[in-house]
Amino acid sequence: MKTYQQNTEQQLFQILNSYHMKSKELEKSAGLTQERLQILMLLVIQGPKTINQLAEGEKVSAPAITRTVKALEKQGYVIKSRSKTDQRVVYVAPTRKSQQIIESIRSKQKKLIAELVKGHSDEELRAIGLGAGLLVKRTL
Repeated sequence: MKTYQQNTEQQLFQILNSYHMKSKELEKSAGLTQERLQILMLLVIQGPKTINQLAEGEKVSAPAITRTVKALEKQGYVIKSRSKTDQRVVYVAPTRKSQQIIESIRSKQKKLIAELVKGHSDEELRAIGLGAGLLVKRTL
């Protein structure tokens, strides 16, 4: 007999796995690699970063990030600029094009979640919200 914990773990795994697969399909439809989308997401959410900050955040080498940024720049997704105080430092910022694509993906991801909770009673939604709230506290 499964315990409540095992049952909950299995159900959460199924939800996360399903969401992840659907989310990957949305991201794939953008026509960018996961690596490039991850960098755009970071830049759109957190703002401009240096090449070194991106490399550290993505846990890859600066030359690897530089290649990716060059490709994104060529596609019109990012712009590079040099620091006014130190010309050796290069900042990478998202363009309006990258903001639009990330906003579109995030909007579609939110719709996936809305579909998941659609049709539940207020009592069920309250229980889902309480449970989700407990899990969110653990992830922060």
